[in-house]
Amino acid sequence: MSASRLARRRAVVGCAAALAASLAACTAPASTVTVSGKSLAIYASEPPGSPPAQSSDVLDAEQLALAQAGGRVGNFAIRFVPLHGAKISDNARAAIQDKTAIAYLGEIPPGASADSLGITNALDLLQVTPTDTAIALTQATPAVPGAPNNYYESLKSYGRTFARVVPTAAQEAKAQVHEMQKLHVSKLYAASDGSQYGAAIAHAVQQDAAGAGISAVEGAAAAAKFSASGADALFIGSASDSVAAPLVRDVAASNPTAKIFAPSALDTDGFAADVTPARVALYVSAPGFLPRDLSAAGQSFVSAFTSAYGHAPSPQAIFGYEAMSAVLSVLREAGSAANNRSTVVKDFFSIAARNSVVGTYSINADGDISIAPFVFSRYVNGSFVPFTTIQVQG
Repeated sequence: MSASRLARRRAVVGCAAALAASLAACTAPASTVTVSGKSLAIYASEPPGSPPAQSSDVLDAEQLALAQAGGRVGNFAIRFVPLHGAKISDNARAAIQDKTAIAYLGEIPPGASADSLGITNALDLLQVTPTDTAIALTQATPAVPGAPNNYYESLKSYGRTFARVVPTAAQEAKAQVHEMQKLHVSKLYAASDGSQYGAAIAHAVQQDAAGAGISAVEGAAAAAKFSASGADALFIGSASDSVAAPLVRDVAASNPTAKIFAPSALDTDGFAADVTPARVALYVSAPGFLPRDLSAAGQSFVSAFTSAYGHAPSPQAIFGYEAMSAVLSVLREAGSAANNRSTVVKDFFSIAARNSVVGTYSINADGDISIAPFVFSRYVNGSFVPFTTIQVQG
């Protein structure tokens, strides 16, 4: 255990002792949950509606990380419990009802964590999402009033308990604008479908584009609105194929030279299949790496996954592997306190300069990761073909 973490843990223990003795002020949580016994459970959510190939690979990668660790951390046996509830909230409630639960590897589709974050926070259970990039979960945005604090049911008691090992959509917006500049976009229409995820990323893209010297306006997800704006490029702020695909088709039909950009929530085979024009300049971004950009550790993960499951992992799977690996590392460093939920949360938020399959990173006070790799793909005859990687700074 590092000296700084040991000092912090001693400070918390000392604070609790002082409170018991003299009712002095103390900044430790009002209460916490300590798992009894020598078995800890890590739950993993596969939300309904997740793209099957992506979600199964993410869960397989999480299980692979645990298997490579021998299914144990110190004196504790670790159980992996995948969840396939009818609703996202069902998964989160199943986790908090288990008194041996120590962490919840959360939702896969961007924006989905809004339905589980508060539930796990209510019982001080660490939630780590491998792939949910939604801005409002950890950062304030005018597109979602009250965010992020309004997602937390027990913020005053436990503070933040939600973190991620994937970059946020705020960083994705910067990557999008970087690619727009490379493609010589001069005027952008940032369309929002009105959802929290869609509105927040559309606003972030519009703001970043304007800051980069691109004329940019926001508006509803409608082809007529785009045409009236006079823009030469469209960004689609949506996680819904049923909204995005018709919009792409309509814009491509009426503005065949328009460049169209979409976020990671639309980086799916289903969306690509729904986009029927054979010729459309459509680009989609998603956190991740091209194979040539993987570190040695990342390449080892791909080899191990392929050997274990008989096929190469989807690009999202590496984040599932890192979510489990990071949680196990925190439990290992916590030692005999690995069964204390508050300790586990605090130690996860204290991750600094961690070497991993996704690179070297830290976790900040908001629960966000310090690195931001994104892959851009272009639409070609019914599928998305990756072509470049962008690393966003800041």
